[in-house]
Amino acid sequence: MTAINGVKMYAVSGQRSFPTWLTPKKLKALRKDNEYMRRIDLIQDLNFNTAATRIKSTPDGEYIIVSGTYPPQVKVYELRELSLKFERHLVAEIIEFQVLGDDYSKLAFLCSDRSVCLHAKYGSHHSLRIPRMGRDIVYDRWSCDLICAASSPDLYRINLEQGRFFASLNTRSPAINVICRSPVHGLLACGGEDGALECFDLREKASVGRIDVVTHTGDTDQEVTAIRFEETESFQMAVGTSSGQVLIYDLRSSRPFRVKDHMYGSPILDIKWHSTLNASRPRMITADNRVVRIWDPETGEGMTSIEPAAGSINDVCVIRNSGLMLMALESTQIPSYFIPSLGPAPKWCSYLENLTEELEEGAQTTIYDDFKFVTKEDLERLNLTNLIGTNLLRAYMHGFFYRLSSLPEGKIHGRSICV
Repeated sequence: MTAINGVKMYAVSGQRSFPTWLTPKKLKALRKDNEYMRRIDLIQDLNFNTAATRIKSTPDGEYIIVSGTYPPQVKVYELRELSLKFERHLVAEIIEFQVLGDDYSKLAFLCSDRSVCLHAKYGSHHSLRIPRMGRDIVYDRWSCDLICAASSPDLYRINLEQGRFFASLNTRSPAINVICRSPVHGLLACGGEDGALECFDLREKASVGRIDVVTHTGDTDQEVTAIRFEETESFQMAVGTSSGQVLIYDLRSSRPFRVKDHMYGSPILDIKWHSTLNASRPRMITADNRVVRIWDPETGEGMTSIEPAAGSINDVCVIRNSGLMLMALESTQIPSYFIPSLGPAPKWCSYLENLTEELEEGAQTTIYDDFKFVTKEDLERLNLTNLIGTNLLRAYMHGFFYRLSSLPEGKIHGRSICV
């Protein structure tokens, strides 16, 4: 359990976080650690051999679908059973996928070899190719159109009812990075390499508006990397840029009313509008490859942030109407986090409510308790910069870890490091 800005967050994953530099002997000794042996596996076999790339929940809330590599494959987990239902292997790496129905029975995969693979409940149904390398895919339920964004100014339309290509939607951007469709009013938005946001009305098959997003960020050398419509108010839209900024627009205005900077300079990968009974208005959940931030879109104030230690972030899945979040990382782990102040536990793992109450009763210890974190400024103040590069310090993020048990009372040459 950790607390950031007063918000309690519980890491509910199959593996406990520990430093990567631990010796094999220390790792082997964890088998005698009762707390480590009693760790929770929220969903059995929730991992990949190399990395997980995309993770989504089905609209009916009964399944979790995860794509990963290597080899390229997709796994479907049944939440009522808390276990793996089946897995399938594909020829090429999955760039993005969409759930076409309410459950896992109809799926569309956009792959790195320009192919679009359609899967049914029994397995692979059909495969076709688009002219350019695909980058994103979205499904319009009203017209049965599967719309693909690629390294071209055209949005390719595949009508699944007639089984053929329709006329493409032409944009003014040199290439499209991301597309998003609003489930409320059906507006289709696409973000280009030139930092522009363009919206289409699929009833008229024409552009209805275009905004130069980068002019409001102060840096014209940016791209649009993420888009998400708000699904309740229907007039708000969030846009992420390649420099780590999130801009919130009202569709009736060409200027953003809120700009949030992630402060890492990494492209925004995913944006979520999350509504629960715990809050009167939705929260923003935005992610780059290093951190997931949860904040208020009206005031811009941060609620909490999550920085997974296992690897860089590829995708985020937030279980609807709950405080449970799962992450697809560049590692074998797929960690899950439960934030009670964000929302309640889902019905399929309602026992998390009782577990968190038990965890609050006693002090929690982790394997990091044997280490003290110090920054470079702390070392300069203590006149201990000569230890940088030695085995007494382990570089980590913006500072160093020092093992307290290496010297009596945690002192270095008589100076306390309790900074």
